[in-house]
Amino acid sequence: MAAERIDECLSVRDGRLWMDGCDLVELAAEFGTPVYAVSEQQLGRNLQRIGAAFREAWPGSDVRLLPSLKANFSLALRRILSRAGAGCDTFGPGELHAALAAGVEPRLISVNGSSKDGPLIERAVAAGARITLDSARELDLVIEAARRTGTRAPIRLRLRPDYDGLDQPSDFFPELDVRTAAQRYKPGIPAEQAVDLGRRALAAPELELTGLMAHLGRHSADPGVWRGMAVSFADLIGRCCRAWDWRPAELDVGGGLPALRDPTSPTGLPAAPTAVYAQAIAGTLAVELGRHGVDPAGIALEVEPGRSLYADAGVHLTRVRSIKEQQAPIAWRWVECDTTEMFVADLLIEHARFPVRVASRAAQPPAVRADLVGISCGFDVLASQVDLPAVGPGDVVALLDTGAYQDACASNFNALPRPGTVLVSGDRAEWIKQPETVEQVFARDVIPERLR
Repeated sequence: MAAERIDECLSVRDGRLWMDGCDLVELAAEFGTPVYAVSEQQLGRNLQRIGAAFREAWPGSDVRLLPSLKANFSLALRRILSRAGAGCDTFGPGELHAALAAGVEPRLISVNGSSKDGPLIERAVAAGARITLDSARELDLVIEAARRTGTRAPIRLRLRPDYDGLDQPSDFFPELDVRTAAQRYKPGIPAEQAVDLGRRALAAPELELTGLMAHLGRHSADPGVWRGMAVSFADLIGRCCRAWDWRPAELDVGGGLPALRDPTSPTGLPAAPTAVYAQAIAGTLAVELGRHGVDPAGIALEVEPGRSLYADAGVHLTRVRSIKEQQAPIAWRWVECDTTEMFVADLLIEHARFPVRVASRAAQPPAVRADLVGISCGFDVLASQVDLPAVGPGDVVALLDTGAYQDACASNFNALPRPGTVLVSGDRAEWIKQPETVEQVFARDVIPERLR
């Protein structure tokens, strides 16, 4: 039987779904289901592809990739990226811990996020990580921490550009346009406060203001939205540079780039090639900076490609437990699986529609239409009215493009233990995160003695 190539990572061979050199049906038998599987090779290919696209679009080609820890905080995956020279974007003490534990160079860490507290800032300063300030309060905390540790702390300002003209509907909030949705999102220093805060930062001998950052997020896959983001960011950068008589060493354009198959798209259409977004963001930013008197040559560009880096490197495997159907009062069919939407949370958070392939019958044509459902007490629809081959109990089903955010957002609803993660490296597979046990689900519980 001829092989069918799905993408760089996935293929159909001998009627089964393969990830690189591993038969996913055999992987499911060895490691059990439900389980996440991630391709080391695809992760590396994506890192190279994204980096090359932005280097092509940015003058001088000085580009750093800072994949977010929140997209996938498996330490083994983070170690792979660290060895490849990638930095990272972190939120909170847990993610900073993960970055340092996985060998990220501190100078390539951006400690991002709103409402940072003193202990987090002190640890970041002591480690030599860059702190991306979100408010005037954080500026004072960094100055205090730098004094206590006797170091000069590198900082950046996370700005909130105006995003004038981005009147397209947000994919996440259809009732809002992108501009309004972005302005309601809490992080970022308001534009009217940025100039004064920057002056204070530049005047503090304890601080080194290295750059500026903005993050629009994945409100739209339309490259025009990203061009608008770059125009608005460049305008605010220009105002700051003129007011401070200052030139940034680095500019961080944030992330939110869609994955190639873009499961979160409300239209179901694939995203544009990465090079299109790179040109829309980096190419536009370079041109617009020049218009504002800021030469982009020699300025490092930083990009946070979490979703677009991880998503298509991962699949979520589940096994069919039973088939249920009825003819009245409506005709309906359910394929019941041993996983849950709580383990692929973007079904709920972002209304994602993950592509479905029956790994054990990957070459068979569609024969039935059914809801693919999970084991929780909710509706738990993994895929609605999807066309499937003639599946039965024991068949292995793969939800594609689940490498970003799904493990990170998995919950224990119904006291369900969360799945583990297997790393596929060519024809080898191994645990990088063990599956949770029921005992571990309840390990934090304490029953006071008076209730015993």
